[in-house]
Amino acid sequence: MKFSRNAALLCVALAGGLVAACGTDQSASAPEPAVTVDARDDYHPTVREATEGLDGHTVFRPADLDAFPAGSVPVLAWANGGCRTSNISATSFLTGIAAQGYIVIANGAPGEHPIEQLPDDTLARPDRLTDAIDWATDPDTGGAQLGGKADTGKIGVMGTSCGGVEALLAAADPRVKSVAGLNTGFFPRKRFGYERTELNKITAPTLLFNGGDKDQAKQNSIDNFDLLDIPAALVAQETAGHSGLTYGLDAGDTSGPMLIAGYAMVTDWFDYTLHGNAEAKAQFTGADCGLCTKPTWTVRTKNL
Repeated sequence: MKFSRNAALLCVALAGGLVAACGTDQSASAPEPAVTVDARDDYHPTVREATEGLDGHTVFRPADLDAFPAGSVPVLAWANGGCRTSNISATSFLTGIAAQGYIVIANGAPGEHPIEQLPDDTLARPDRLTDAIDWATDPDTGGAQLGGKADTGKIGVMGTSCGGVEALLAAADPRVKSVAGLNTGFFPRKRFGYERTELNKITAPTLLFNGGDKDQAKQNSIDNFDLLDIPAALVAQETAGHSGLTYGLDAGDTSGPMLIAGYAMVTDWFDYTLHGNAEAKAQFTGADCGLCTKPTWTVRTKNL
């Protein structure tokens, strides 16, 4: 993948399930946005579609898979906030990731609507993520729908809030090579059906993110990071709050830069840990790492 790191904003237009994106320089008179992100020059139009033969999931992928060599597109399985089975609220976020050359398989069918109130005894369901991996790696199901373009050796899991717990649990699957848990972490006592001892089962590089003091998962993310004894990064953005990174919220601003920064950061993580991209790695590592130099962002790492 090619990068153009010029601290420009990306313009993203969603229409009819397709996304187009471009990097544009800000004019001298334009106000400086609260969150700046780096532009890329390899965005792809995308489609959002059902997973044939696998109920309750949605594929976000580049529209023209023929443009990719066989077995070259990494697969990322996504779990929604609240452990919900609807991915509608994360559609823009997941589209932004798919547009950068990833196949994303999200929990929830394309037309499934969010549930406003969940019971207190909600259980995490990591099996939904491993079901997605099973589907993508089976040549007769996902292999056929994806035209043999999925790289089944480069599989990641990701999720937000309760969905982040599901991703951390699914990371115990040896097929998983990278993890991104947003606004999440296991609680000190059993919740969602699991305890912090589950962290011992993770061997893949793991990114944990929190949105600062307004993120109720902030302390869990810190505590979980401290318990990990594997390659890991803890990234914080002090104005994002809980799930602001995936919904595009920045201290009440819904104009979009936070959303773009969110899927740029997550894609950088997978570009680094799945592709070995040195420029993506530099966003997280070193005293002057890319994210380290951005206002309101902080980064801690271990074993990277």
